Amino acid sequence: MSNLNSVFDTLRGWPDGSALENSFEPDPNVTSIPEGSVVQSASRELAAAAVLKIVDDSLVTAPTLVAADAGKAYHVAGVGGVWSVFDIGDIVEWSGTAWVLALAGSGGTPVGPPDGTRAVVVSASAAGSFSGEEEKVMAFTTGAPGAWAVADTPLNKNRILIDATAGLYDGIYYEYIGTHPAGSWSQPLQQTVAPAMVAKLTSAEAAAAVRDHAWLVIQGNDQSDAAFVNRVTCIKCHTGFVAKVQSDIANTLAPGDFVHAVAGVLTKTVAGGGMKWPIGLVIGSNATAGSTGWVIIAS
Repeated sequence: MSNLNSVFDTLRGWPDGSALENSFEPDPNVTSIPEGSVVQSASRELAAAAVLKIVDDSLVTAPTLVAADAGKAYHVAGVGGVWSVFDIGDIVEWSGTAWVLALAGSGGTPVGPPDGTRAVVVSASAAGSFSGEEEKVMAFTTGAPGAWAVADTPLNKNRILIDATAGLYDGIYYEYIGTHPAGSWSQPLQQTVAPAMVAKLTSAEAAAAVRDHAWLVIQGNDQSDAAFVNRVTCIKCHTGFVAKVQSDIANTLAPGDFVHAVAGVLTKTVAGGGMKWPIGLVIGSNATAGSTGWVIIAS
């Protein structure tokens, strides 16, 4: 079932196409998701933000900008200069030639946009509450007092929708490419919600009372050829399967043992240990430790 070493082997080994149907992009921020890992479906999508390039929340007079500054946004702290047509607390955006109201303020303490408003910080020279937080996603909270605070530090392949109704980037998705802070937000050709990925199941998720399906990786991205290097092939747990997978602890597992997931790794379930996301029953093992070990598991 596993170790399919080419595209042709994959297609021949899975004549019903299920290898393709159950082949997913792994978490791009994890170096390797090998065979035998236990994973969970995850999203790369961040909650939407009002603007893409918020710069400052401390200016009381409109700054002088040029065409190249198009898209820069500000939380209005005063209505000096050409900001006299706006209100304190508004988020305004420079179109390249004029100021546009991206999101109206709603009062609060301090005066600002509606509670929960999110904004992506400009890539350089941020000021006020955004100083030093370049390219992060900030969220505004009204309160006593409220404030802007970091909501998300982008990871590689995170995607976000910009949704200010009058903003320059309204309705456009942006994707973070690279490792923060060296990466950057870019506009992907495919303007859709980011596709789901699979990430290693954490210990906390495995112990959670409410959880999604777990998947058992039967071909990791460390086994794939060039055509499948960014994919892992999985079987959904608890659907009635028998799978032979690599296991570094095969020497500790024997037929009749139950296994569960701890931080994405198959682990023997012992008396009193509880069934934290049970994967199945061991029905075979080569009793070998390390990367050459394997077990056969039935769900």
